[in-house]
Amino acid sequence: MAALAGAAKAQGRQRRARLGLLTRSVLVGAVVVAGLATPAAAADAGDWSEVDAFVGGRLHATGTPGAALVVIEDGRVVHERGFGEDGRGRAVTPDTPFLWGSVSKPVTGLAVMQQAEAGRVDLDAPVRTYLPWFRLADPEVSDRITVRHLLTHTSGIPASASGEIGDRYDNAPGALADAARDLARIEPEGRPGSSFAYSSAGYAVLGALVEEVSGRPFGTYLHEKILDPLGMEHAVATERDFARERVAPGHRSVFGTPVPFDAPYDTSGVPYGHVGGSARDLARLALAELEGGTLHGRRLLSAKGIAETQRGHVDSSADRYGLGWSVGTLKGTGERMVWHDGALPGHQAMVVMLPDSDRAAIVLQNAYHQLRAKEFADAAFGTAQLLSGAEPRTTPVDPLAVALPWATAALAGALLLCVAAPALRRLPGRRAAVRARSRRRIAVTTTASVAAALGIAALLWWLPSTLGGTLPMTLLWMPDVGWGLAAAIALALLLAVERTVLAAVDLRRRASRPEVDAGVIACGTGLVSPAPR
Repeated sequence: MAALAGAAKAQGRQRRARLGLLTRSVLVGAVVVAGLATPAAAADAGDWSEVDAFVGGRLHATGTPGAALVVIEDGRVVHERGFGEDGRGRAVTPDTPFLWGSVSKPVTGLAVMQQAEAGRVDLDAPVRTYLPWFRLADPEVSDRITVRHLLTHTSGIPASASGEIGDRYDNAPGALADAARDLARIEPEGRPGSSFAYSSAGYAVLGALVEEVSGRPFGTYLHEKILDPLGMEHAVATERDFARERVAPGHRSVFGTPVPFDAPYDTSGVPYGHVGGSARDLARLALAELEGGTLHGRRLLSAKGIAETQRGHVDSSADRYGLGWSVGTLKGTGERMVWHDGALPGHQAMVVMLPDSDRAAIVLQNAYHQLRAKEFADAAFGTAQLLSGAEPRTTPVDPLAVALPWATAALAGALLLCVAAPALRRLPGRRAAVRARSRRRIAVTTTASVAAALGIAALLWWLPSTLGGTLPMTLLWMPDVGWGLAAAIALALLLAVERTVLAAVDLRRRASRPEVDAGVIACGTGLVSPAPR
């Protein structure tokens, strides 16, 4: 412990020595902080300007209106700070409630481990032992999925299943179990235990399992066994909590501008994404995790159980994954890191713990963009790097995130012009030259244009799957991209119908008036006024 304390002091001196250099490199961020930061603890405000400047710079880079920061060292909170405003124009403080997104998963993992230590759940028993109704489309695979498989995202439930059963904003009684039951139509993508596939749907099943074995609604259980014992004063785990805490709207990006998004609560999504609270609340969870499952004399889980949740069990898409936590090493230092990030439309949360040096960084933000996820994560990762004496790393803006909304809007505009072309050519002074065509030529050109339009619609419908979602998910998480895609798909289908109808009219006129020929010009088979021979 003495060696660790000495190392911590040395790293603190390194951090202060770099203050001047780093402050100059993030001057813009420092200016932003000067206008946005709301002191939460005046006694420590002067000691953390380096960290504040860095976080402020990241908020400026992503266009995030408000955020809260908490830093933990040596088993206590040493710095708190609020930045900017919430979605209702109120100053953000460390007590401002946010939704935590997938940071809910470590909370659910803790709840499952509590039931395991109480002897009510065996992690290696099939899920159907506790939920006889649970199944996927393949009953044989369903029978082999264990509780541990769900915790480690190795159940074979595909990542896409989260889009099928998630984000339904269902607060009816039994909403969580109903969501888990809907997995019955999902085809597994592999045998249980064979590969990692991050799946919020699997954590919905775990929430339903906790409800079943505890006899309580999941949100109620969390309050009784985790949130209230930790003293989380602004915790959100039920629709009533959400209303009581007046959780402000988050912000989605619309053509680069943060726009408030006031979504309802989602009881069906609590285990994987809709736990919430303030930065101070999340700090209490981190403190308990760093102290082996206790906080202020209240034990949530044994030290052995905490260690098991923080141990990397399987290789993941990022580092390794434990029982609710991601596990890896901090870039720039190689120090062991236990972390999780989370997001909902309009909210981003992240906690990074460094157990070997008893440190943690918590950052909650009231904005999010799916294509800029790494940029949002930089605020917490960079803070942890500063705490460890390393240079914070930042992610450059992804050009795709900037270009894609405009590209889909431009495509929709081009398709609109194609749909409008036949009518535009009938305007005065817009008569086009008429070219005689045979019935065969009409059929060929119409078939080609209709096939092209349908192909464009199919391609655009498929495009969101390359980003790990569906069109409805894109509309929810990236509205500007979703609107462009939806409009372009609708216009492409309309174009196909229009070209088919115009060709039918053309052929019918030729059949009834052999002396009349129809013309076809740009954008397919646009019909113009017939010209007598």
